[in-house]
Amino acid sequence: MAQEYMVIAERIAAGIRNGTYTDTLPSIARLSEQFGVCPATVKRILSQLRDWDLVSGEHGRCVRINPKAAGNLYFHKNVVILADLATIASPFYAKTLKQLTDALNSNYISVNVFLSEDQVQECIFRPDCAVSVNVNSRIMEDLLLKRFPDCAVVRLNQPSNRFPYVISNGGKAGYEAMRHLAEDCGHTHIGILATQLEYPRACFRQRYDGALEYVRRHPEIHLSLAEVPGLEPACPGCSSVMGKLMEQDPAITAVFVLRDMLALGVYCYAAEHHLKIPDDLAVIGFDNEIFSQALTPQLTTLSENASDSAECLFRIIRDLLLDRHPEQTHLIDPQLLVRGSTCKTAGDPK
Repeated sequence: MAQEYMVIAERIAAGIRNGTYTDTLPSIARLSEQFGVCPATVKRILSQLRDWDLVSGEHGRCVRINPKAAGNLYFHKNVVILADLATIASPFYAKTLKQLTDALNSNYISVNVFLSEDQVQECIFRPDCAVSVNVNSRIMEDLLLKRFPDCAVVRLNQPSNRFPYVISNGGKAGYEAMRHLAEDCGHTHIGILATQLEYPRACFRQRYDGALEYVRRHPEIHLSLAEVPGLEPACPGCSSVMGKLMEQDPAITAVFVLRDMLALGVYCYAAEHHLKIPDDLAVIGFDNEIFSQALTPQLTTLSENASDSAECLFRIIRDLLLDRHPEQTHLIDPQLLVRGSTCKTAGDPK
């Protein structure tokens, strides 16, 4: 009997969400007749619907539909965000997840953030969709799918052959960085400080490949490359690599660093060799790190587009919640933030 009343409750709940019931439910007698159950079972069904926040009203009185639920296929669907503290503290992810959460809540979709494996293990509700935010969340993702194999998944900034994903267009970022230095600023001898180019699907390699694509289309541009080992942002190390880059082509007047941290080494190199930024050496980065505006001059950089990323994630989640099949790959174009390291009079766009 318990299973039977839950099946009927689910059917009525679906009717509320798809608009079959829009104002009030039929009387207990009519529901009892419609579903072939006794009035006591109908009362249990109504109690369950109240627990789901779908209806209000007392037994024997008019049972009203929650207007937020009527015709809302997403009402009280459960979305979980799998992340870690370091990631959600970064400006891009913080802004993206805030805008995504606001959009989901506006459709009365419940959102929970899981920051550890323990939280996944202790989950007491059935998640309908999970947003896997970075590589560190993969363990939580696997654990969640073991417990809830029917949960849909979308990834942010993680390529996948299995799930739909939203990712910053690294190729477009590299291309746009070179275009800005060459066309907006007039540089023809440009250097690149890179890292981790051995990983073909990594963001750094995509930015580098985008820069190469620009050079292929513009043979008048002379491009030189130097790699910084690992991800160490230490100024002395990067400054040393910057020196090797300049040895390759002493005519270099602009540098594209594949992440903002590497720009610190370029600034150190410029100070050590009495080069003025941007007069003698222009610099453009990627990430829009908080410190990029504390440098003198402020660092021109490319920023991941939080607003477009959140909007795209929201559309994918809605499709997944309705068992639709969104496209696999969603590339989000970065935003160019022109500041003083490439242009004397530049400021952030309004």
